[in-house]
Formats: sequence, structure tokens, C-alpha cells
Amino acid sequence: MADLHVELLAVEDCPHLEQARRDLESVLRQGIIEVPVQLIFVTGPEDAEFLRFQGSPTIRINGDDVVPAPELTVAFGCRVYRDAEGRAIGSPPIEAIRAAVDAHRRGRLEAFQRDEAAKVAEFAREADAADSSTGSGGSSDSSRGKRRED
Repeated sequence: MADLHVELLAVEDCPHLEQARRDLESVLRQGIIEVPVQLIFVTGPEDAEFLRFQGSPTIRINGDDVVPAPELTVAFGCRVYRDAEGRAIGSPPIEAIRAAVDAHRRGRLEAFQRDEAAKVAEFAREADAADSSTGSGGSSDSSRGKRRED
């Protein structure tokens, strides 16, 4: 998963940073993914604006927030999340982290499958073109219907 880019953004004294880091690393370990986690400290409102930071801590996978919240504005401060039961928590729910990583993995698998299918289709086209240019049509008429005698 070389193209997996993981960012953990937080203000320096975020009380929920370590929980977010543990959950993120746990999800990556479960998926046997060895990828560096880029820890980014947001040091002021200017950084928050530049990074489109919506609060601490924030986890992004390939630039996408694991808990998308388009209704949130840029904020230099804490962020509140909701767990599966709707309770307020201070870091992204582990289920959201897992879903984001799994979505990346599915996307990579689908891309691989599309690439492989395209290679097979190209090979088939080239084989058909070669057969038609030589006039062989794939097999000769004289070999059809004959049994091999031992």
C-alpha cells in the first residue's frame, strides 16, 4: 500500500491525540499495513486555515478526513466526534478509521483488477490481430475433428 498517505493532525496539547494515534496504529497493524503516519502539529489559526483543519485530533487518509464533516468550519481547537451509540468522544471512532483504510484497500484492489483486465483484453486483441494477419484463424481446419491416435 505504498500510495497510502496517513496524516494525524492535532494541536500540541490535545488530550485525545494519544487515543487517536493508538486507534490508527491498531487499524493499520490489523491490516498488516506498514505505512508511516505523518504527525502534523497545528500551531495556530493560520496553520488551521492553510490545512483546512476542523479540530484536534483529525485523521486523514490520502487527504480525506476519516469522519467527513463539511458542515464544520476551520477551527484551531478541539473537535468532538460521535461513537456508534451517539455518545460524544474526543477522537475519531475506530470504526471510521477502519472504514477509511478499508475503502482505500478496496479502491486499490479494484484498480488492480481493472488494470489486469485491460492487460488481458489488450493481449486478446493483439492475438486476434496476429491471427487475422496470418490468416490462421487460431487453428487449422485439417486438425479439427481428428482424434489423436496413440
